[in-house]
Amino acid sequence: MSIETKVGAFVTTGLVLLGAAIFLLGDYTFEKRYTVYVLFNDVANLHVSAPVKLSGVEVGQIRQIELVDSKAKVIAGIRKGVIIYRDAAFTVGSTGIIGSKYLQIDQGRPESGVLQPESTVFGKDPVSIEKAMTEALASLQNIMKELNSEGPRGSLTGNLKETVANLRELTANLNDLVETTRPSLANAMDRADQITEKLDQLLSKSNQMMAGLSTDKGAVGALLHDEKMKEDVKETVASVREAASTAKDVLGRINQFRVYWNYDWRYEHAIRTSRADLGLKISPRPGRYYYVGGANLGNIVDEENQGNDYAQKNRVDALLGFEKGPFDFAVGVLRSGGGGRLTVTPFYSHPLGKRLSFVGQAYDFGRNRIVSGRRMDHPQYDVGIMARVHRLLGIGARIEDLQEVARYQTWANVTFEDQDIAYLFGMVSFGAAGSKGRSKNK
Repeated sequence: MSIETKVGAFVTTGLVLLGAAIFLLGDYTFEKRYTVYVLFNDVANLHVSAPVKLSGVEVGQIRQIELVDSKAKVIAGIRKGVIIYRDAAFTVGSTGIIGSKYLQIDQGRPESGVLQPESTVFGKDPVSIEKAMTEALASLQNIMKELNSEGPRGSLTGNLKETVANLRELTANLNDLVETTRPSLANAMDRADQITEKLDQLLSKSNQMMAGLSTDKGAVGALLHDEKMKEDVKETVASVREAASTAKDVLGRINQFRVYWNYDWRYEHAIRTSRADLGLKISPRPGRYYYVGGANLGNIVDEENQGNDYAQKNRVDALLGFEKGPFDFAVGVLRSGGGGRLTVTPFYSHPLGKRLSFVGQAYDFGRNRIVSGRRMDHPQYDVGIMARVHRLLGIGARIEDLQEVARYQTWANVTFEDQDIAYLFGMVSFGAAGSKGRSKNK
């Protein structure tokens, strides 16, 4: 083979490889697509070649983004054969808090008709994290200002004040109940101390008696040659010891209970509405707690939403939680669906670092329902960040339902301890243990 032939073959091979590389890296495709134009005021860092997803399924690609009359015009290529209805919603989605952007299409209704190729539609502007945090801080400042003023019934300030007033009234009633029953409880405690002292004396005497019974000397020792009598005496002493141990355990647990009221307020900017969660955290001993309450409680201004509200109202929370160092893990029922929640405080060892926490939760793993015209068939995943500005108050932001329709929210939390209810729970535990002991004796 001549040198000219070798050079020609080398150049031809190089051109073929270069063309293949340009074809692959340029993301060219022979797939037939039709064009749809979407106008936004802000595309929030959406870039060319980003995917187009319909109900979570990739159906096309962004071909070009240009500025037309102060608006961002997104030129999207949709795979031929994909049907989009005319009332479909176009938004800018994200794979996470700082993930890549894509054009998200929420399918419309068939009766509205099919969107034709070369059509121009208006998209819903996304809410950026920076704007959300800025609005959250502004909202928090307004809330703090309004807390000291009278607000109309049904507003956040009015609702929060009514909630705090109700909690105060409930605490006052419980305090009156505790004060009313305190003399009886004090007498019961004194009686319990006396019983414990007498039990200790009885145990001491029983030990001496058992030492004497271990020999065959004396009338009692002779009597115990009867095997049935010997077993009856041993069972009696064992029962006395068990009763003394139970009494000491119950008296110790009365002072271990800690109870906290928890109030969460979340504001969803896309539809301009708020939701509230109210619950009770009951900790019978360090490192373990129970949480019961209501989530997404109804609000009289909910009907003022300016978009699709995918949250289900008036749900139930019931969790069993474990706390150890920087980790807080709970499992049970979240918004009436089975799931779990994990809270991590990464800088737990630092006094200021303990104020910052990251929260993630997953629940409703069998979800398969239609909400506001959209089918939901994936579990719900929520993530958020919370900063405690005071031991009673925390503010933050969160994203709900990452896998279906990501919804950005401002988040405020109020938590405070109620010692009266904790004392009441301790006495309920004391009474339950006492009833258990009496049933055994019967």
